[in-house]
Amino acid sequence: MYRINDNKIKHSPRALKFWECCLAVFYENLSSFKNGQTTTEQETVVNINELIEDKDHSSIYLDKAYDYYLRANKYHWSSYEVEDKEEYKKKLFQRKVRPFKGKNKSSFVLKQQISVNDSECISSPTIAIANTKVSESNMVQGLRNIPNLEGKRFDTLYKIFEQTKEEKADILLFPECFVPIELLDRITWYAANEQKLVITGLEHVTIDNVSFNFIVTILPFVKDGIKDAVVVYRLKNHYTHGEKLMIHTNHFKVPKPTQYIYDLFIWKGIYFSPYYCFELADVKHRSLFKGKVDLLIASEYNRDTNYFSNIVESISRDLHVYFAQVNTSQFGDSRITQPSRTEIKDILKLKGGENDTILVGKIDLGKLREFQRQLYISTKDDKSFKPLPPDFKLQDVLKRINNNSVL
Repeated sequence: MYRINDNKIKHSPRALKFWECCLAVFYENLSSFKNGQTTTEQETVVNINELIEDKDHSSIYLDKAYDYYLRANKYHWSSYEVEDKEEYKKKLFQRKVRPFKGKNKSSFVLKQQISVNDSECISSPTIAIANTKVSESNMVQGLRNIPNLEGKRFDTLYKIFEQTKEEKADILLFPECFVPIELLDRITWYAANEQKLVITGLEHVTIDNVSFNFIVTILPFVKDGIKDAVVVYRLKNHYTHGEKLMIHTNHFKVPKPTQYIYDLFIWKGIYFSPYYCFELADVKHRSLFKGKVDLLIASEYNRDTNYFSNIVESISRDLHVYFAQVNTSQFGDSRITQPSRTEIKDILKLKGGENDTILVGKIDLGKLREFQRQLYISTKDDKSFKPLPPDFKLQDVLKRINNNSVL
């Protein structure tokens, strides 16, 4: 079982990064997980709070990571630097939550907003889409907790890192089930040191015969000249039918969360939310952040590209957002789409290829928000974007323009 050694953390020979503390808590929470009440032979109810909150439900794992961060660095900082611990924490991250439905209902959805590095704004971020193959054999090995850690996987990862750096991209997106959890520290180290926002899917992590599928968002920041990052992990809310079959075939169980959780991030003035592909098939869930985000991101391992192509185009126009989708290269339809007419809607779109590479595209947040804040009489001749959908709230647009909270 993974446990933090209190004595060692107090006497660390160097200052610990916050991202290291985030990963430590992630691993600790996973290793201490115990199978909950089983509803069927194939599913187990998972109290998601056991993975994200302390036992008294007073704080989430980021708060626990912050506690480790303070304790480990106590002898590396001057005492006056953290006189007010809560105010200092706000310089690293800020969290706000809002329930979508009453807690007594089975469809309870928790929306959480996490702000990191929001004092600096990027109006036209460059997004790098990783065009790389996710191997089904690697997925099965990961599911069985015998991940493929051959050198070729490291080579692929660092090749994509270098290309992203060369292209000066701000955001790097990987497909679902792209890497085993054992490589998460490499990705986080890169994100922090190069100050790239990274979103990736992890291969399944099986604990006590329950197979977890996590999407991870790494949000870099600089504090007092030190490059660091906040790491946020989220359990997949809806497992696909094929995914369930793979898990059951290997004699494991699918976790069924007691509540659904979706994240809205504010990073460098960019309002975005990451999803897994099958979560977008839930009509209510995909519209949770209507008007509140500039960008929706989908990390996928998806064969049915025709079906989800229609969903992507619908979401982009119905929610009036940029949509970045990254799928494994053998299935394709990785793209960046905008809410525009058909002939210009795709900023980039790709499929196939034997080599691992990236394609980059740029989105213009200022242009999108300016369009959204105006009445139709002012924009009817502007063909850059489609008209706004019904009940699109101006107040949410203004909050994004002014870099304010939207929850």
